[in-house]
Amino acid sequence: MLKLERGTKNRMVKYTACICEGGAETVILNLLLEQNKLIFSKEDLLEGEILKSRKGKDFEMRYLKKDFAGKITVYRILDSRRENFKISKAYQHKVEVVNVITAPEIEMLIICNEASCIIKNVDVEN
Repeated sequence: MLKLERGTKNRMVKYTACICEGGAETVILNLLLEQNKLIFSKEDLLEGEILKSRKGKDFEMRYLKKDFAGKITVYRILDSRRENFKISKAYQHKVEVVNVITAPEIEMLIICNEASCIIKNVDVEN
């Protein structure tokens, strides 16, 4: 579901990539996508899904060497301000990186919910 548009010099085409650091963030983002609660839809995403390539160089090799007609907005969902997303100078004009830092409580909510589901399943089976 990778969108490539050629010959659109007069209009800017927008592309969106969403990269999640871990499983909890991915679960939450998928729920938000399903409920249409984000400023982008699943159809707007590169390859139609949340990406896992956390390194800028990996993202660059896989996506930025393609012929996109516009800029890619990369939303990075992570729980640390320390992680870097380095893109070569040659490709920096092709991306806008938006870092979304999550609170540790987000992961705790997912863990508690999953633990609750496991306990319910154990009760049902016994």
